[in-house]
Amino acid sequence: MANDAPTPSGLQLLRGLVRHYPFVLKNFKHYFQNLYRRAIRRTNVVAPYAAVFYTTHKCNLDCFYCTQKEPDVFSDELPTRETIELLRIIRRETDSILFTGGEPLLRADIEQLVAAARRELKFRSVLLVTNGTLLHKRTALFETLHGLIVSLDSLTPIENQPDSKPGNVPRVLENLQLARRGMPKPGDVTISTVIEEWNIAEIERILDYCGEQGFVFATQTALNEKMPNLRLKQNPRYQALVAKIIERRRAKAQAINGTPKLLRTVLEFGDFQCFPTMFPRVYPNGDVFYPCEPLKKIGGNLIREGSFRKVFARGRKLYGDIPECKAICHLFGNVVSSYYVKDFWGLAGDTIR
Repeated sequence: MANDAPTPSGLQLLRGLVRHYPFVLKNFKHYFQNLYRRAIRRTNVVAPYAAVFYTTHKCNLDCFYCTQKEPDVFSDELPTRETIELLRIIRRETDSILFTGGEPLLRADIEQLVAAARRELKFRSVLLVTNGTLLHKRTALFETLHGLIVSLDSLTPIENQPDSKPGNVPRVLENLQLARRGMPKPGDVTISTVIEEWNIAEIERILDYCGEQGFVFATQTALNEKMPNLRLKQNPRYQALVAKIIERRRAKAQAINGTPKLLRTVLEFGDFQCFPTMFPRVYPNGDVFYPCEPLKKIGGNLIREGSFRKVFARGRKLYGDIPECKAICHLFGNVVSSYYVKDFWGLAGDTIR
């Protein structure tokens, strides 16, 4: 396979290190911390890099591939004060948090929670994932988020499917323009897409739309029963789309989430080793999955245990070390965890290039 991008010179890397100093410092610290865990303590349970907090299980849409539509483990939402305390516990071990759901904008106190994360708890990265249908009712979020991620699978409306994302395209596109004006810059908005056989052409349109509007484009394939559709590998239209995405990222023609090598692994279903505790998933009541959500096991509760470290230790005692899953799910975050741990220097060089 040909190289995805030219190797940067030492001077280019140095300039990149200086330009991205806080990001680089965090990554170096995290890398050596996890190197110690793997080499000395002989465990694949790595330290959390960013927490994924499920604010609610409720959603106003009904996407068939959604893993949260009928979650394997339900939990109740904590009151606002207790939830902020949960966020405070998370902040002790990571400075990055992603609010997700369900649909987080259905939670009545979501603006208060996000503001507390940014202003009171001083998270350095506060992101939120939404289907975009309710953003016009939550515009105060634009003042407190570092980044907004809007899920979109089609630009063509399907009027007879009101509970689907395509059934709400006009409203989401209007709200994306609100976000474009409300966030500090268009690049603070990411459009996250899920590729299926039916929407390959639509994903290509969204790719172009992101380039035109200055939004970041992100993608992965849909899961069905937590498994990707491997038939896509034999689909010429899918192969052409993947090639276009990777080439635009390689040429820096537009902002696309992930490095060329990482995108190849995600979209061409390449091999990777998952380190799921790098992005621990926290349910509304504080339960934390160990080692990952698809295995349906709860390692412990952050409110009771007081730290991810104790939750992971409890989970490891109950269920053992992280198993070799043979790169089954190809979720973007899980592939990212592999590159952070197994190919940190290549990822760093490609990121700051």
